[in-house]
Amino acid sequence: AVELAKSAGVEYTQYWIDSVVAIEGATKELVAQLAALPNVESVASVEVYQLPAVQDETRNVIAANSTNEWGVEIIKAPATWILGNKGKGIVVANIDTGVRGTHEALAANFRSANGWYEPATNSSAPNDRHGHGTHTIGTIAGNNGIGVAPEAKWIACVGCPAGSCPQTDLLTCAQYIVCPTDTNGQNPDCKLAPHVVNNSWGSTQNGNTWYEAAILAWRKAGIIPVFSNGNAGPNCGTVGSPGDSPSVIAVGATDATDFLASFSSKGPEPLQKRFKPDVSAPGKSVRSAGSASDTAYATFSGTSMAAPHTAGAVALILGAKPGSTYETVYKLITDTADTASLKPSGANCGGVSDATYPNNDFGYGRINVFKATSSGPAPSSPAPTTTKPAC
Repeated sequence: AVELAKSAGVEYTQYWIDSVVAIEGATKELVAQLAALPNVESVASVEVYQLPAVQDETRNVIAANSTNEWGVEIIKAPATWILGNKGKGIVVANIDTGVRGTHEALAANFRSANGWYEPATNSSAPNDRHGHGTHTIGTIAGNNGIGVAPEAKWIACVGCPAGSCPQTDLLTCAQYIVCPTDTNGQNPDCKLAPHVVNNSWGSTQNGNTWYEAAILAWRKAGIIPVFSNGNAGPNCGTVGSPGDSPSVIAVGATDATDFLASFSSKGPEPLQKRFKPDVSAPGKSVRSAGSASDTAYATFSGTSMAAPHTAGAVALILGAKPGSTYETVYKLITDTADTASLKPSGANCGGVSDATYPNNDFGYGRINVFKATSSGPAPSSPAPTTTKPAC
């Protein structure tokens, strides 16, 4: 495919993470030639996913306050902080619309070393022309009471410029997560890979495995992937891809009274009928950093807001139990999820009552990070930082 692209004189990008070649300006003749190659599995146009629509409930710019947000409180993050664990030493990544890096709640926690990449423009510093990414990273690692892991460091890649997520940008960001680069996409350093990556994006289509190779590369590199479950509820079987992957922690959305949010997508996933979401987390009326100014705050609703609560919780788990594997973190966060306070609606998705756990509404339950960090044995030693794949 690469040789054909070269001979045709068209621009192309080869993605090592998934054996994909993206070709720009291909003619019908070139497409036919590519499809005829014995080592080419398929030829398709580049899809562009839209960020799941979130409800913007911001009435005005709200100044920082001295209290923790309800989502941070209900998952018991402050109880973990009291024990001295606020995520220090953990790096979280976000694939989203960007980040207003100068925001008062975010600036101090930015890891500048290979910490920012915008594939479409090679911009030199974190920015966000949309607002979604600033909000999600704030919930993960923001200060001023908005973040679950306020001492974790964050890095970011713009996979969804202006709210649209081209497959090419998402694949570029997937590679960046494994081996972060400088702002020009050069000088990758796999030793700077994050511990967890938040993905508050996806499609309404399910059963699509196009991103699975990237997810498995993250898993192989010791990076824990968290995805939103989608905002296509309340019907059953509405979980989207890649949230329906068996290799990720997919997150549904709850409100402040532990009802499932009406928009939260439900399982089962369509191919193997697995339970989805895996867990639920606060996703209704979540206040976090806004992108309008360095002191702006915004209130959004969506599973896009629930996934960052879980990514922040993973950071706290890793802070308490350094070197924990995906399997260990998954077991901790699912085994300790709260269920007694949840408000089942009587749904029976996939033939499973939402009053028994796990189910296809709440998953294993709503996360409780204090119980997760207090449960199970600590690893005998942290995982080495030199096990990332060669760049």
